[in-house]
Amino acid sequence: MMLEGAKEFKNKKDEIKKTQALSSDYEQTGYDRGHLYPNSFQCGEGCKATFTLTNAAPMDACFNRIHWKLWEGYLKTFLINSLHDEEATAYIVTGTVPGQDKIPQSGDRDLKRVTIPSHIWTAVCYEHKEHDKSFSFGYIGLNQPEFNIELMSVSEINKQLSKPPNPPVKIFHDDCFSGKPASEEAMKQFLNQIKLPEHLRFQMSKSAQNSLLSIFDAISSDSTGPSNEPTVLDVTATLAFDSSTSHLTSTETLKRRFDTSCVVTDVKKRHRSDKQKRQVSEGSESIECRLVPEKSVDGKSSADGSPCSCSEDNGYKCSTQESKSKSCCSTPCLYQEQLKGYRCYSGKTQIECSPQYSLITVKGNRCRDDHPCATYGKDYYWCFINDKSWEHCSPPLWGSRAKDGKYCRSNYACAKYDKNDPWCYTDDKNWNSCCTSDDYFSAVNYKTCKPDHPCGYYGKTYLWCNTTDGKWNYCCKEFKK
Repeated sequence: MMLEGAKEFKNKKDEIKKTQALSSDYEQTGYDRGHLYPNSFQCGEGCKATFTLTNAAPMDACFNRIHWKLWEGYLKTFLINSLHDEEATAYIVTGTVPGQDKIPQSGDRDLKRVTIPSHIWTAVCYEHKEHDKSFSFGYIGLNQPEFNIELMSVSEINKQLSKPPNPPVKIFHDDCFSGKPASEEAMKQFLNQIKLPEHLRFQMSKSAQNSLLSIFDAISSDSTGPSNEPTVLDVTATLAFDSSTSHLTSTETLKRRFDTSCVVTDVKKRHRSDKQKRQVSEGSESIECRLVPEKSVDGKSSADGSPCSCSEDNGYKCSTQESKSKSCCSTPCLYQEQLKGYRCYSGKTQIECSPQYSLITVKGNRCRDDHPCATYGKDYYWCFINDKSWEHCSPPLWGSRAKDGKYCRSNYACAKYDKNDPWCYTDDKNWNSCCTSDDYFSAVNYKTCKPDHPCGYYGKTYLWCNTTDGKWNYCCKEFKK
């Protein structure tokens, strides 16, 4: 016996299913009720309306929840960034290409009622009051778990949808500026947004983006055939940092993870408006560096940077061009905070090493490419700038300071530079005695403050501390409780 209300509901349901799908048609089929018009493009009541079954089509779960969802998000972001004024309107049309199969295919219900699309497509028409700023594009995806979505012009989508036995399709009047320069540029920008995550786009110059995308396109293109697929032999990249500390920090990570270093190729002055809020010197610089393989690990140089001609002792020693036997690094040359210096392992033994970090001398001249800044057996950093002449290099110190508390210039860090005691420039003209570490226990002349007497004024007009050698000396960073 069926209650009157239940009978009425069944009759209504039977009437509805004559012209549209029901939720039960999707149950236990493996297909989602995929949105045609995205719910994320609306809010409030408009968002609720997108959940009607007339706005749904059977979509493979992986396709709907991963691939298609990502492209919907990319499109929304792209259009929001494009609609920066009220002088343009964006029109979006989404549809399907009917396939051969239908759901449901099993169960105690009416079978094969809803057609499964072979493809899902979206077309966009962006109409601006100034027609040269108007554009259009679209994309079409194969309704399957594997990724297969292709970006194309509106004209191309029309051709795809109009293939026999399908009737001719015209999505927008005159294809909405399809083929115009603005449309070609919009497709290019949209594709770049998809291939490069947002944080990479913001951190890359335009030319760097184009270079990386060109590599992606070359190795992913299916037009050349398997026998002609290119192999990427080398990639060159130049990075820019706002300080020597950020450069050295990032370089340490690159060495640990990828056996790659970033060698300084240019040091540029920054204007006052670009300075960090913390105290920096008048001569504050930005750093540009080039990614290179870590030579100490691949056996091309000894631990002090000297070029090697052959390896000895299982690769832990090598013979230099001067026929000297020197120790080699078997691990990257990394900064050790407790030791205030660089160390690597040569087999099981930890040794001092000279990191690969710069091609610029303290005078701003370029080192020879085959002779970057290093110690090369000396107690200072230097390099050849040509076949006969050499110059000092600024050592790779992490924020050295002068005894007046000012930071040393990033390209003139604390070192002796042919003098008896270490010193540095804090701007273009002024120099002072300095500390090689930016901490409360570093004193000038490579001395160390006693653990119970950190750097301070202690009633004087200058910073000083009692040092571990039983004396006192100037120091560079006040300890504040």
